[in-house]
Amino acid sequence: MREVALQNQLAWENAVTRIARIVPHLLFLFLLVLIFQPSLVDIKNPWIFLGVVGSVEFALLWKRQSAAAHDIVTFVFLVLLFWEFVTTKIPNPNTMLYPVPENVFAVYYTDWHKILTGIGSSLYLLGMGFVTALVFGFVGGMITGWNRRLREALFPIAKVISPIPPIIYTPYAVALLPSFELASIFVIFSSIFWQVYISVILSVTSIDRKLLDSARTLNMKPRAMLFHILFPYCLPKLMKSLPISIANAFMVLTAAEMIGATAGLGWFVKYYSDFSDYTRVIAGIILIGVVVSLINLLIAALERRIVRWR
Repeated sequence: MREVALQNQLAWENAVTRIARIVPHLLFLFLLVLIFQPSLVDIKNPWIFLGVVGSVEFALLWKRQSAAAHDIVTFVFLVLLFWEFVTTKIPNPNTMLYPVPENVFAVYYTDWHKILTGIGSSLYLLGMGFVTALVFGFVGGMITGWNRRLREALFPIAKVISPIPPIIYTPYAVALLPSFELASIFVIFSSIFWQVYISVILSVTSIDRKLLDSARTLNMKPRAMLFHILFPYCLPKLMKSLPISIANAFMVLTAAEMIGATAGLGWFVKYYSDFSDYTRVIAGIILIGVVVSLINLLIAALERRIVRWR
């Protein structure tokens, strides 16, 4: 009886797996049919949206062995189907607040220059603040974690300051510092530094003391101790926390750009929201999500390449 039950369970799981692999392709076909049906609202350019949908389907075919890819694409197509149906096939009294997906994705073609400028501006500020915070937080965390006196003096202070949301600093930093660029870098630095600093201190204090004692027995110099023992030990944990740090930093940067910037992804959303151009607002929100996701994929690739001893 037990073998029969196991066989039935395996057969059921295989059937569910086969269905899960077919569903996203069926949704893709349904979405294509829905797009080419007559619309109740004016559609400026459907081809960009069709290209995006086709690219998602192509990516799924490329990753057809991945169960996670099928689940993700299924969710994406369900959202796009619902969005397309509600905004183009049902009478909508307020088309300004609920723009159709074709018009939203067409923004990436009509406003490509502003979008590229905004991405470049945001990534420059993010990169400056991120790299600075990472270097100072990592090196400072190793030194503080290794030195007991420094740790006892600075770690309690860090625990008090770190919970303060960096976004609170944004209006004051924009008003106080001589340029918006410096204010943004400072706020991004604050959003990443304390998290990295505390994480590295905790990593150093958790290292096996026998390993450090062995290094001292071999008369290893302090600089070699930091960069040949503590650095490889702390780096994997730091890389794991970077996606969350990037997401928090981008959130803070977007808020800062909404206050005092003249370019950037946050500025793009704020600028067009002031004119109630929600087609471009939604396009900007989607773009921010895509940019953050691509950065996280890049970090994951770097982690696999750099942290090979994990």
